[in-house]
Amino acid sequence: MILSIIVPVYNAEQYIHTCIESIYKQGLKEEDFEVILVNDGTTDKSFLRIEDFIKVHDNITIINQPNQGPSVARNTGIEKAHGEYILFPDSDDIIISNTLLAFLKIALESQADMIVGDFLKINSNNISSYVQPAIEHIYHKQKKGTEFFLNDFNSKECFVWRTLYRKDFLNEKKIRFIPGIYFEDIPFTVECYLNAKKCEIVSLPFYIYRQRENSIVASINMKKLQDMNAVIAHLHSLKKEYNANIEKKIDDVIFSTFSIAIWYIAHNKELLDQRNLYIKDIKGRIPHLKLSNSFKQQIISLFFHLAPNIYIKLCSYNHIFRI
Repeated sequence: MILSIIVPVYNAEQYIHTCIESIYKQGLKEEDFEVILVNDGTTDKSFLRIEDFIKVHDNITIINQPNQGPSVARNTGIEKAHGEYILFPDSDDIIISNTLLAFLKIALESQADMIVGDFLKINSNNISSYVQPAIEHIYHKQKKGTEFFLNDFNSKECFVWRTLYRKDFLNEKKIRFIPGIYFEDIPFTVECYLNAKKCEIVSLPFYIYRQRENSIVASINMKKLQDMNAVIAHLHSLKKEYNANIEKKIDDVIFSTFSIAIWYIAHNKELLDQRNLYIKDIKGRIPHLKLSNSFKQQIISLFFHLAPNIYIKLCSYNHIFRI
């Protein structure tokens, strides 16, 4: 079997039918791929919404587990996967029709650890009107994971769903999602790039990232912010294993993650009032967080270290003090 598509399912009844439908619009033979739906303790009608697919397609496997978050759901799927390659779409997103065949062809020819594609961000209200352009040429180039990480990787786009991962690579390097946290994409993605011997970078957009109001990142709370701190601490611990250039790039990812957390606190009154909890948590995990890749990082790092409460309050006046 070539491909395992692992989809965590939790309260996605409004979107999941479109997601699963898109998987079966790829022109793939059913014996070449499997769909692993991990029921992460969903409490809505998600599985009733896709009953038509479950009844018709023999390559769908459903795994039930208590709600433990997408990180554990994806780890569960990896353990059950039979495919040479693994894809991790979110249950509210869409795979663009007839694109996966091109990725699988490149994967099988190159045996790369990672096949990285492009994606589109589309507002939920506009997805139905999206018109797929004709595909004329697909360009791809091969790089080492560290080379891509240093030169091409956008530290603000640690999205796990834009990549096909070779299963043996994940197992050989013992790479898994950190259990029980949100924003699990970030450390997983970074570790994959740092360990991959061969990446294929493909010019083809194949994935639609649905922009919706009630997503995880739009419904931020203190627990999720503390999960961001756990991610930052994990990335910080990785730095000692690599050279100075990679350390600096990891610091860029840390800074992006930290900046997102501060933005959420500064623009949410309830979280702004709780900012001392955030400060205590991150300083407890990394007492001497220091970022110095740019003058901006140096100033913000110093300001946050000396007067974090004031810094976050100033950020709430984003027209005066932008992150």
